[in-house]
Amino acid sequence: MQTSIYDQADFFELYQKLRKNPISLNEVVEKPTMFAMVGDVSNKTILDLGCGTGSHLLHYLQQGAKQVTGIDLSTKMLEQATINLKSAGFNTNQFKLFAGAMQDLSQYTDLQFDIITSSFAFHYIENFPDLLRQIYAKLLPHGQLIFSQEHPIVTCYQGGDRWLKDENKQQIAYRLNFYRDEGERQRNWFKQPFKTYHRTISTIVNDLINNGFQIEQLQEPMLTDQKQWHQEFKDLQHRPVLLFVKAIKQ
Repeated sequence: MQTSIYDQADFFELYQKLRKNPISLNEVVEKPTMFAMVGDVSNKTILDLGCGTGSHLLHYLQQGAKQVTGIDLSTKMLEQATINLKSAGFNTNQFKLFAGAMQDLSQYTDLQFDIITSSFAFHYIENFPDLLRQIYAKLLPHGQLIFSQEHPIVTCYQGGDRWLKDENKQQIAYRLNFYRDEGERQRNWFKQPFKTYHRTISTIVNDLINNGFQIEQLQEPMLTDQKQWHQEFKDLQHRPVLLFVKAIKQ
């Protein structure tokens, strides 16, 4: 049975502190881009894969979604999501939360959705085509899949310095290597080892097309037009760290 590093108390606390920072990649880049791509959710049924503490679910309910569902591997995340959603005045007729891996989506035989979203999660998935087949089956006709993941120029990293620096140790160029070598990557965050999986942009797009989706929108947000964030995210002025995709069930 899969377990989540987020269920380790110290790791979960560190993550919570990170997410509460109003100047974070989630708040400054991910959420605004994701919510703009999702668009009007009035009276829609929505599934969020890797829902975490429910911040996206809360937004969808506040914007008029009919019902939202979240799936996450971490029970601690889901406990906090329940607290957050109930504290905002929503009840269990309006939201449902399930503990489990998104790769096992097909087990929820009675669920179908207008919209399926996922943030910062698909680069953890080894078998991407199989996940897409399951998502396709869970979408209603002309349903939408909108997701963000680490950009392939980030997931391709296999070691060494990510940046070329000058004599003053200032970043001058981002190193791109091992891009065509798809597959598993060993990573470390908060001193915790974990795996991610690198796929090129063409593989991601072609996997979507081959599983019946029509690509409607791609986004690679950077911060060149948001001067107020340049000091905090100066390395995002010239390269994207996230890839966003919106696809429609044909």
